[in-house]
Amino acid sequence: MKSISLTVLLLLISITFLNCKSHTSIDSYMEEEVKAGEFNGNILVVKNGETVYEKSFGFSDGSKTVHLTKDFRFDLGSVYKEFPAVSIMQLQEKGLLDVEDKIDTYLTDLPSWASKISIKNVLQYTSGLPEVEWDKYFSKEQRITDEKIKADLLNIEALAFAPGTDYLYTNHSPMLLAQIVEKITNQTFKAYVTEHLFIPFSLKSAVIHPEAPYLDKTLMAIPFNEDYEEDTYKVTISGAIFSFTANDLYQWIENLHGYKIINQESVKFLSEEADFFGNMQSSLGSVKWKNNSIVEHTHHGSAGNYECIVRRFNKDKEVLTIIVQTNQKHGNVGAISKEIKRILKF
Repeated sequence: MKSISLTVLLLLISITFLNCKSHTSIDSYMEEEVKAGEFNGNILVVKNGETVYEKSFGFSDGSKTVHLTKDFRFDLGSVYKEFPAVSIMQLQEKGLLDVEDKIDTYLTDLPSWASKISIKNVLQYTSGLPEVEWDKYFSKEQRITDEKIKADLLNIEALAFAPGTDYLYTNHSPMLLAQIVEKITNQTFKAYVTEHLFIPFSLKSAVIHPEAPYLDKTLMAIPFNEDYEEDTYKVTISGAIFSFTANDLYQWIENLHGYKIINQESVKFLSEEADFFGNMQSSLGSVKWKNNSIVEHTHHGSAGNYECIVRRFNKDKEVLTIIVQTNQKHGNVGAISKEIKRILKF
């Protein structure tokens, strides 16, 4: 029995050692992930303004005929929520709104509960509004549209809780913020973002699609599952389907942290999380401050088989930015970014 136990023990030690082996380079680590079928997408790593790693792995769509390059765009998922939030702060800095305003000041066609919800509540996911009912439509293979989401919103009789008393992460938030921007500026949200966020800050390849599946698939990474079956969900939503290259994301995060898009006070406000116990997110994801400087910013997003993560670290006057994008979700973009950070000993 002792010899059998010893054999088993040695086997377990061997397995543990193999699973915990240390990677010496980003490339060897990523090649290993790709070989194991755990990654299809793009990676960009920038340290102190210099690109230390940039590489594409796998295919642009389920046909497996076109390989990805750094010029391909991926959907941002929830990372897109930064854009309506930042737009709102631009308008506040211009004196065109106040985040303490109730949303019915601008959106006059909503039910009476709108008079209780402030823009701040919407930004911090404390409005009491429920989640968007995606599955109600996707489960029946129906197309979800602006009109259907608006109808569902108008049919809400009571909020889930009094505004400001709890937290509920909902896609109604960025959509309502975008509508407020449109009301104040008399522009579509897409037009406003293009004019005030994309063009001035060198987001050269950024695209806002009117619908999915895309009408224009030029340099678009199409999402697919492990069997290379492409996503089939149907969406027609204005100003919400943001598609970026890794470099677009890098330009965005650098300009945001440089306080070139909105000022430091506005960035700090957007990074505030609701003061409740649990896994809270701010409009910018998760942002940590120390001595009046951002030391870490992480934002994760997913949509169907798209998944991405943007991470920026500031330590001892050194800055590291890691961007991981995939069009074949394995739920591991966070783990990949963590290992890249460890390899670089940052």
